[in-house]
Amino acid sequence: MQNNLYYRSKTISYLFVLYFLIIVPLVKIFSQPGIRENYQYLSPLPNAVLVQPETDIIIRQGNDINPSTLSDKFIEINGSRSGIHRGKLILSDDRKTVIFIPDTPFSLGEIVKVLIKKGIRNQNGNFLVPIKYQFRIIEKKVSVKRNYAASSLFPELINKPKRNITNGRINTDISNKIKFEKSGFDSLPPDFPVIDLMINDNPSPGEFFIAPFQFTATTQFGYLMILENDGLPVYYKRFNYVQLDFKLQKNGNLTYFSGSSGKYYEMNNFYSIVDSFTCGNGYQTDMHELIILSNGHALIIADDYQYVRMDTIVAGGDSNAVVEGNIIQELDQDKNVVFQWRSWDHYQITDATPDIDLTAALIDYVHCNAVEEDSDGNLLISCRHMDEVTKIDRQTGDIIWRLGGVHCKNNQFTFFNDSTGFSHQHDIRRIPNGNITLFDNGNLHSPLYSRACEYQLDEINKTATLVWQYQNDPITYNTAMGSVQRLPEENTLIGWGFNDGPPGVSEIHPDNSKAWAISLPENVYTYRAFKYFWRTNFLVTDPDSISFLNVQVGNSDTANFIVTNNSDSTLLINDIYSSDSSFSLLQTPPFQIPSHSNINLTVKFEPAIEGEVEGWLHLASNRYTELIAQTIFVRGTTDSVFSYVDIQYITDEFKLSQNYPNPFNPSTNIKYHIPTAGMVSLKVYDILGREVATLVNEEKPAGSYEVEFSATALSSGIYFYRLTDGNFIQTNKMVLMK
Repeated sequence: MQNNLYYRSKTISYLFVLYFLIIVPLVKIFSQPGIRENYQYLSPLPNAVLVQPETDIIIRQGNDINPSTLSDKFIEINGSRSGIHRGKLILSDDRKTVIFIPDTPFSLGEIVKVLIKKGIRNQNGNFLVPIKYQFRIIEKKVSVKRNYAASSLFPELINKPKRNITNGRINTDISNKIKFEKSGFDSLPPDFPVIDLMINDNPSPGEFFIAPFQFTATTQFGYLMILENDGLPVYYKRFNYVQLDFKLQKNGNLTYFSGSSGKYYEMNNFYSIVDSFTCGNGYQTDMHELIILSNGHALIIADDYQYVRMDTIVAGGDSNAVVEGNIIQELDQDKNVVFQWRSWDHYQITDATPDIDLTAALIDYVHCNAVEEDSDGNLLISCRHMDEVTKIDRQTGDIIWRLGGVHCKNNQFTFFNDSTGFSHQHDIRRIPNGNITLFDNGNLHSPLYSRACEYQLDEINKTATLVWQYQNDPITYNTAMGSVQRLPEENTLIGWGFNDGPPGVSEIHPDNSKAWAISLPENVYTYRAFKYFWRTNFLVTDPDSISFLNVQVGNSDTANFIVTNNSDSTLLINDIYSSDSSFSLLQTPPFQIPSHSNINLTVKFEPAIEGEVEGWLHLASNRYTELIAQTIFVRGTTDSVFSYVDIQYITDEFKLSQNYPNPFNPSTNIKYHIPTAGMVSLKVYDILGREVATLVNEEKPAGSYEVEFSATALSSGIYFYRLTDGNFIQTNKMVLMK
């Protein structure tokens, strides 16, 4: 009752707010003389409403600023209720963006006036043009806080119908199902989700990253997992809460969202937390996306709950509705907000699709679930509840174009080869060939179905052509979540999110045949799935692969390798698993490796049948709720004449040697050997699997070769080089340190 009386008394104030929010065109935002002509970017925007009291003020003229001229005496910030605000005036690491951080928040309901005086110069010696403008702070703080419990994030999953496993399974022989608790790891948590490996048919090299979580109406847990192609974990960690968006960033570190803290965490190659990320300017951090850019900046999404009188916007609207908007922020390396884009400034609430109830008490009209740095440096965002992908100018904040699905109200594109369009999509990504991929949940399709899509965009003529799609067989419908990742070998990894049946994650060949698939247990889901080249430096084997040659059946041979513990504490190796019984470790765990020390181990090859055998040895430190493992690739062949083993270099088989020097700057040498003539490809990829160089791509006779790789134009970091000759593929890691 008090809230209703409050809002009746504030009717005029809210009509004023809604006038600027809904009616005033965006073109008028920069209508004041001297602003648009002389300033590339301002935040908050002139005449912006619904601004949080904790906001900073961001100014970018476009040129590098002379830091010696930066003084708070040249900027005046005056609140109509709080008066003059003092604060820090800082220059971001881009040398262009000036940020004013007030010492105290602004007052609710006040108008803030900004005056830029003459005095600050750019590096060209020119003064920043004096301007003045204003914006309005929110009238009242909304008490709603995002609840990251799984039951709150995904209420549609509570008490859902039981999964029909028989009808839901993809058409494959599941006799190769691998259960982790049967694979040598004997100290797993009791709720460890058993993952069925359903298909393993020549998937691309690399490791799978998932964050499976389980919940019912009363219980929940979450895991971070890194899996090999055989389905076994090289890393997992258990939490009592949902964890989301577990992935590898460009800087070589891992990030994930923690439902317990509402933060993103960054882990290094040793799985140690080295940083955390939250949104600035008083906004709640959203769980959908964090991207760390090449320059060390971060893109992140914020949730912004605001009171809006929806009865003034739609018939039957709630006069005391809480509406959730979304904010896109770019944080610099010091976590200052250097770019901020608000849905309130650019979208209307009525842009939502017809299934979003605008008469409800709580309205999520945007639901931004992905941010992507485009190839031209601008931003792509996915707005699920608007069936829209929007491209944003990262320098100015202007909308460049709007690409719409089934019920998008602002679509600017003509679609070809796609009669249905996408609906309530996830995970918009720009891929190396210039196209975009997304996961089409299909919530408004009739009949209901979900798919992975690839579109070719003509951004000049505004056309979108569907050039590839994939649906499960039988067709499945995924209400929420989901992801699509194009891999370097042109395979596609699909995370099926909330699937009504198996698979949970699939890898698909370019011809749409199935390369790999896992099924997750009942009530277990993963928001996204990824695949990367990954080897931890926590636990290292030398070499990382061993080859046995000409060991006849009935005989055996052995080879030694070194295991190094690079951590600061003693490491207990208590789980060993061999993927093939032909290979075994002579030492019996457990055994300890002191800090920054190593031990020698011996692997035995004892073939049971003629031919070639390949497999993996998994060495794990299993601490019950956390497992850290390393794998060593093993290969052996049989012969009836003689036996031989060489773990360094074998002249009559496919071989890719470690580059030297490594680390390197700026060039390094790579040796390789091919046993037969054929087409050879040697390519270099960055840590996200994007091709950065082609060193060899031609027919080669059998023999040994050496090629130099120069990385003058590349930035420091981890890179991978891959050799293929039609029958074999091998990938090694190298480190560029400038």
